[in-house]
Amino acid sequence: MNHRNLLQALLLTIGTYTGIGSAQEIKLELNKMEPQPETKACRAYLVFDNSAGAAIEALQLDLILFDRTGVIARRLAVDTAPLRAAKTTVKLFDIPDLDCNDVGRILINEVLECRDADGAHADCIERLTLSTRAETQLVK
Repeated sequence: MNHRNLLQALLLTIGTYTGIGSAQEIKLELNKMEPQPETKACRAYLVFDNSAGAAIEALQLDLILFDRTGVIARRLAVDTAPLRAAKTTVKLFDIPDLDCNDVGRILINEVLECRDADGAHADCIERLTLSTRAETQLVK
């Protein structure tokens, strides 16, 4: 094996080991929950950090909202795309007829749709890394 082939094999091995060319993580932060008294809704602010990955053309989340006692209060499907590559993006959505103080936990139950330029992906829920700045927990 010559030096060029050896270098190519080494780079391929390193790339596979570090995840280069594979699905990258998408950081998702629940930043805040804000009451909307005029519409009697709760507005959730989500911060997506897609700095390590490709642009996401479709990302629809199945969310289950639990009250402070652990009882399911609501189920929502939220479309959060598009997410540009190498970009942090804020998405917000309103939860009608629900007081923000009543939401204790938000579960990302499923990723209903996840697609980039290469097509649909089945591993998007695993790619999500979650955090929260709100009093409401964000889990998967």
